[in-house]
Amino acid sequence: MKVCLVGYGKLGSSLAKGLRNAGAEVKVSTLPPTDEWARSDGFEVVGLKECEDFGDVVIVAVPPSAVEAVVSELRGRKPVISTAALVKLDRLKRHVEDAYRIMPSVTVEVNSSPVLIAEKGGRYDGLVEELVRMVGTPHWVDERTLDAALPVVGSGPAVHALYLQSLIEAMVYSGVDRGLAEELARESLEGALRMAEKYDPYQLRSKVETPGGITVEMSTELEAKGVFGKMAEVLGRKGRELTR
Repeated sequence: MKVCLVGYGKLGSSLAKGLRNAGAEVKVSTLPPTDEWARSDGFEVVGLKECEDFGDVVIVAVPPSAVEAVVSELRGRKPVISTAALVKLDRLKRHVEDAYRIMPSVTVEVNSSPVLIAEKGGRYDGLVEELVRMVGTPHWVDERTLDAALPVVGSGPAVHALYLQSLIEAMVYSGVDRGLAEELARESLEGALRMAEKYDPYQLRSKVETPGGITVEMSTELEAKGVFGKMAEVLGRKGRELTR
C-alpha cells in the first residue's frame, strides 16, 4: 500500500514508522522543522500535491487548527483520514467527500494500538481498515464514541507510563536497583495484560489477593485514598467533555 502522510509530529511520525514496519510505502509532506525530522528517519519529503498523487490514501496528521487548511488544498481523489481530535467529519466533508477519522495512540509505531475509526459506510471502508490493520486493531465506531474514548486510547500511553513509573519508584524506594526495578515492572505489566485476556479485572485480583494478605491490604489502602477512582473520574470527565 502507498500512503501519503501529511504532518510529521509525534503521532504522524509514529504512524509513518509503523506503516513502514508493516511494508507500506510512505511519502511525507510536512513543513519545517518536521521535514528534517522525517528525512533523518529515512522518509522522502515531497510537496502536498505530489504526496496526494502518490498515495492510495492520504493521512492528515497535523494539529486540529491546521486540518481544514490542509484538507481544503486536496483534490479529493483519494480517501482522506484525519487523526485530529475534535475536528468533526462534517467539517472534513465540506472539502473532501471520502473522509474518515481515526484515533490511534503512538504505539502504532510498534504496530500495537487500538485504532478507533469513524464512521463505517463509506466507499473506502475496506481500504481504510486494511491500512489500520497494518498498525493496530481496528474498531469501527460512531464519532461520539471515538471522542469519548480519546482520553484512554489516544492519551493512554502517557497514563500507562505514569503507572509504570510509579511501580518502578516503589521498588527503588524499597531498595531495589533501578535497572532491575524497570525490568521487573515491565515484565509484571506484560504478564498481567496476558492474564487479563483470560480473566476480567475482578477475577484477576481474586487470583492474587488472599484474606488478610499483603495484596488485599495494599489494594484496600489505595482504594481508600481514591487513587484509581480519581483516575477514572479524570479520564471519564475529559471523555464526556469531548463529546459535547
